[in-house]
Amino acid sequence: MTEVEELRPVPRERAILESFFTQLGMFSFDRAKDYVEKEKDNSKSAGAIWAALLAALAHLAAAEKAYHNMTFLGQKIGGQSFFSRKDSIRTIYTSLYNELRKVVTMGRHSQPGSASYLEDLLSHLSEQLCHFTQARMEMADLYEKMHSLGSQKSINSEELVTTLEAVLHKYSTKFHHPILGRVEEGFQTEVDVVTQLLRCQAQVSEWSFLPALLSLHGANSKLTAWGQLFQRQKETRKHLFGGQSQKAVQPPHLYVWLQRFQAVLLAKFSFYFHEALSRQTAPADMRALTARTAPDYHGKICSFIRKHDASNVSLVFDNRGSESFQGHGYHHPHSYREAPKGVEQFPAVVSLPSGERPLTHWPNVIMMMGDRAAELNTLDKVVHFYDDKVQSTYYLTRPEPHFTLVVIFDGRKSEKDLHIAAFLQEISGSLRNSKPFSTLKPGSKG
Repeated sequence: MTEVEELRPVPRERAILESFFTQLGMFSFDRAKDYVEKEKDNSKSAGAIWAALLAALAHLAAAEKAYHNMTFLGQKIGGQSFFSRKDSIRTIYTSLYNELRKVVTMGRHSQPGSASYLEDLLSHLSEQLCHFTQARMEMADLYEKMHSLGSQKSINSEELVTTLEAVLHKYSTKFHHPILGRVEEGFQTEVDVVTQLLRCQAQVSEWSFLPALLSLHGANSKLTAWGQLFQRQKETRKHLFGGQSQKAVQPPHLYVWLQRFQAVLLAKFSFYFHEALSRQTAPADMRALTARTAPDYHGKICSFIRKHDASNVSLVFDNRGSESFQGHGYHHPHSYREAPKGVEQFPAVVSLPSGERPLTHWPNVIMMMGDRAAELNTLDKVVHFYDDKVQSTYYLTRPEPHFTLVVIFDGRKSEKDLHIAAFLQEISGSLRNSKPFSTLKPGSKG
């Protein structure tokens, strides 16, 4: 038998593996699982190592389905009966890791001969997939942590970004075999998108226009490319009484959540940088564009002003201690501007309805931000103040550390006005952007 004939079986197994990982990379988890299980049944006479890998791949497809649908989040250990208990995602991937380690060991202990090339390949792939399962466990732990932050008043996005960067650095070259190309690409895309969205969250909270814009754009580009995988796929469904239909494959919950998280970040970005963005278009076009964001902060505030006859609603940025602050929008890194002093350390991010901050009220606003700082820093308190001299009432609340939301009324208003307090708490809570983390779990309401 020639050497070429001895290697003849390999292309078939390789084709099966490539087909499986292509389906897995396109989120066709059930189809991928059925495919390798069918192959396993058809290959009963094949070697033990091939059968062991096919069994492990069927479990990998099931694990990937649970991972991408986020069904493992918020599971209470011991909260279910033994027969209905669902294994945690860590248990599932640990079991899979152990299966793959056995395949690695089988390949190393195989006898030299006609099948040695195949066994070397399967052992090598299994070793790289072991790293992949470890990467998945670390990402699942991160999503568990993010989900638990949904009830927090403030989230340290930079800390999460540091964790993600460490995961990417650790595993970016660990599963690089061409057969695993789709798996590697999907992992890189997922981690990149989550990193860029969380980084954008931190940058918006520092009022850094260009970095936030680049992070948001980068995440959007990768999500769009990722989404094309679903648009190209069709799922055939057979009807009970004959005939069949095709419909687009539904994206998994993780992808849908990333889209939603991007949407709420876009809404916040559009509000925090409204002045810089509105310079690029006509007022009517800007209103139409912001009306498409969810929530539409600008529209909500304008509606509140009309309904309650408010004199002004402003979002104030406290830039004390920010060495890089230069004002609204983008500034060339080498342009010089003297550090702001006095009231200029408290610019209006947004000031409605006129677009200009009310100068006569600004000293009062700054004084209250200082005098009532302890109450405002709780991030859920609405502070009330009436100034007899200017015959005006002020309500203040703080959505996040550097920003204060202020509502000003002409005349005296009650501290116990529930409509005003509810409005401020709604806008403030939404700007905090922690609720989307609770919706990581399918079926949760943010």
